[in-house]
Amino acid sequence: MAEHLKQPKSLISMLFTILILVGAAIVLSPFLLAILWAGIIATAFWPLHCRIRGRFPGKPNGAAFLTTLVVAFLLVGPMIGLIVFMVQDILEITTFLRQADDSGVEVPQWLPQIPVLGDMLVASWKEYLSVPKQISGLLRETLTQRLGDVQGTASAILLELLGRVATLFFALWVLFFFYRDGSSISIRMNRIGSDWLGQRWKPYVSHMPPALRAAVNGLVIVSFAEAVILSLLFAACGVYAPVLLGTVTALIAFIPMAAPGLLATLGMILFLSGNGAEAIVLITVGMLVVLIADYLVRPLLIQGGTHLPFLAVLFGVFGGVITMGIVGLIIGPVLLVLLVVFFDEASHAHHQDTPESIN
Repeated sequence: MAEHLKQPKSLISMLFTILILVGAAIVLSPFLLAILWAGIIATAFWPLHCRIRGRFPGKPNGAAFLTTLVVAFLLVGPMIGLIVFMVQDILEITTFLRQADDSGVEVPQWLPQIPVLGDMLVASWKEYLSVPKQISGLLRETLTQRLGDVQGTASAILLELLGRVATLFFALWVLFFFYRDGSSISIRMNRIGSDWLGQRWKPYVSHMPPALRAAVNGLVIVSFAEAVILSLLFAACGVYAPVLLGTVTALIAFIPMAAPGLLATLGMILFLSGNGAEAIVLITVGMLVVLIADYLVRPLLIQGGTHLPFLAVLFGVFGGVITMGIVGLIIGPVLLVLLVVFFDEASHAHHQDTPESIN
């Protein structure tokens, strides 16, 4: 009789727990992205916080605040600088388009020499850039036909931008509390995980911090460093909009042969425009940077922390971004790491359950 009474109580207790978790998730849903980013950043830079906390014993608030400032300077500062230079490149492109609309721009001598696409590019250039008022006419026609869509798109972009900025500052604010109370939060999570999953909890939780740090170091930091180096290279070689193109090259480096293809295209344009030495330097140094960053440093950092093949890392990155947005860049590879832990756990259990053969 007692066992029959325990089952409904256990079910009610489970439903009560699920109700609390679902309700909390609904309440926190506007802030989940910022909290998730704060957790990722806190885990990635936790060794740095441990060093700072060791320098200031007995001052958890000061150590957490200092770590948050250092992380903000390391991440947000360079990001803002890169965005500023990219905006300058975009303004230069806008100035060129305004000049083309006012008086027209002649077809460059190197454009017809581009293999395969040369004739098509020349025709498009003559249609839109060589004829004055052609660009403004095209924009006027587009705005007239789709004014509502353009206004809606502009409003959506503005709201999205404001939302991203708010998420960034809120994540930094939450980051302070994660650094201040991270040890107690970790202890509580380990207790809950051990109660719920028993011995299964330890293998999973032990793989997550190294995987997160490897994903941040191998994906975010390497990509940012690659964008900076390529932007400087493009500027030195006289490439138009160097920061914008350098950032694009670093972003498409995840796609096999995409970055080398763009470098070869830019080098060909420089060569056809009469800058042969700059073209050789751009292709040689650019290929070397891409080779070292994408095929040496990034795989070593990611595989060292995740123990995943690089192809699996690519699947995790692209699948994560497609399904979860930019945060999936980090979460995708981490989930694949947990999947590998699950397979190891299942195969180990199967190996133990399989009886040995009798000779």
